[in-house]
Amino acid sequence: MLNADGGPTARGGEVRYGFFTDTSVCIGCKACEVACKEWNALPESRRGDVTSRSLDNTGDLGANAWRHVAFIEQLGGPEPQPTAEQVGLEWFGDDPQPPPVGASHPGPGGVVDFRWLMASDVCKHCSEAACLEVCPTGALFATEFGTVVVQDDVCNGCGYCVTACPFGVIARREGNLPGGGGAHKCTLCYDRLRSGQQP
Repeated sequence: MLNADGGPTARGGEVRYGFFTDTSVCIGCKACEVACKEWNALPESRRGDVTSRSLDNTGDLGANAWRHVAFIEQLGGPEPQPTAEQVGLEWFGDDPQPPPVGASHPGPGGVVDFRWLMASDVCKHCSEAACLEVCPTGALFATEFGTVVVQDDVCNGCGYCVTACPFGVIARREGNLPGGGGAHKCTLCYDRLRSGQQP
């Protein structure tokens, strides 16, 4: 929802901020992912965190990856078809007969047309955030910008917020807290917003 000035507003009328990625122009360069990791000094992903799913090597959102650009493979044609994972990897092998996949058929030379959809994912900073509601210590708070932030110095590492988030955004990073470390998530660049900069 936009206010009269064209800025973001929440239900109560206060200014809210969020990320919007136009998937029709995103080329999957991952510059937003790198900028987030560098600005927030997030730890480097371990080699075990890298997936083998095509070029989508950051896996999912978590304590060390607050922004994730997914490379989603779709079969070509007028209607998006199942991804390679849904069809099966043997489809891209030497087998000249791909399994049935709806309306999509091999093109010239038996090559099946597919396209990429780049989808940038980040914390939704929910208006009624489940993670904030279940936190017993008050480590999560709603900012004046309508975002939800974790206070590292207040978090006790209980992990209630991790299980409460329906989007799987919050994760725990190993540290000095028992049971897997403290919770970490996107802050929507709260430090930048407070100083009048864009996230």
